[in-house]
Amino acid sequence: MLRHLRYVMAMLVAAGGAGGAAQAAPPPAAAAASAAIDYAQPASWLCRPGQEQACTTDLDALVIDAQGTRTPQKFVSAAQPPIDCFYVYPTVSLEQTPYADMTPSAEVVSTARAQAGRLASRCRLFVPLYRQMTLAGLVQDMAAHKTLDFGPPYADVAAAWAQYLAHDNHGRGVVLIGHSQGTILLQRLIAEQIDGKPAQAHLVAAFLAGDPALVVPQGAKLGGTFQHIPLCDAAGQTGCVYAWGSYLAGATDVARVFGHSPGGGLVAGCVDPAAPAGGKGLLKAYLPRPSIAPASDPSWIEAVGQISANCLADAQGDVLAITVEPSRFADLLTTSFSRGGRDPTWGLHRLDLALPQGNILDDIDAETASWVRR
Repeated sequence: MLRHLRYVMAMLVAAGGAGGAAQAAPPPAAAAASAAIDYAQPASWLCRPGQEQACTTDLDALVIDAQGTRTPQKFVSAAQPPIDCFYVYPTVSLEQTPYADMTPSAEVVSTARAQAGRLASRCRLFVPLYRQMTLAGLVQDMAAHKTLDFGPPYADVAAAWAQYLAHDNHGRGVVLIGHSQGTILLQRLIAEQIDGKPAQAHLVAAFLAGDPALVVPQGAKLGGTFQHIPLCDAAGQTGCVYAWGSYLAGATDVARVFGHSPGGGLVAGCVDPAAPAGGKGLLKAYLPRPSIAPASDPSWIEAVGQISANCLADAQGDVLAITVEPSRFADLLTTSFSRGGRDPTWGLHRLDLALPQGNILDDIDAETASWVRR
């Protein structure tokens, strides 16, 4: 299975080309096979204002620092946030069909809650259901040597975005956030419908985690994948993009799936949510309660001062290198990360959004302040 997944992700990287979103021309029959989803219907959304419960239940946490100090953190949704967040979840569907249906399955709900639920403390949260290419579909198409067709999932996400812009945005700023397949679809959406278009005026920022194909010219923040939207390089900067793929520091010399530079003067884009200006930043990671913790503890911990990250450039490209800092929990974290990254070519892909989640919330706070002042 891991060999299948490595090959699939290599195809995703290749599909992105040297200067654009990872995508493949959809075969007409496949694109026509799916009827359009009506995103005017609340049932087409997993979460949206007025129906956030699936995303925001059971998000209380314990903040634990490097010395072991425990501080309860109660999750509270924002009452009247000034901006919106539009989130697209990664490949999680366990359905055995090539594309998922619109059922809010348990794996979709749990992933959206873990990755995006806390955004509701900063913004109005919009999470469209979409008919993603399933893991089974990816493996099946790879085995048949077919070109991966993200056309149908993209059509759904684009339709949800159009509905949001036309009927929910009302001139508000919006943060786009995705992971893996969700990032691939958002990257195409940004390239085709936001970059240099009127909708760009609404972009507060985009967080594109687990991105296989966002590139910029060597030494530049602008150009390559997007022509009018730069990589972020300062906290509070708006109208820019964060992109990263996570690997343990010291284990970045493998033949990596993510963060490849295509050559021709273009390099992989990397911006650390914990240190957008560059250098090393301490992460604020939200992780599930460990098995050794008391059952009475909340379901989540926010680990602060225990993990750091910095964008690392080498001959392959640019990745977010993750370091476990000295603390009383260093051995536990190192063991956990090593187990979670059984295939070193993927690195810490599954934790791309979990590791800097608290930093992303801080970034959104700073961006919102800039947006409101503007």
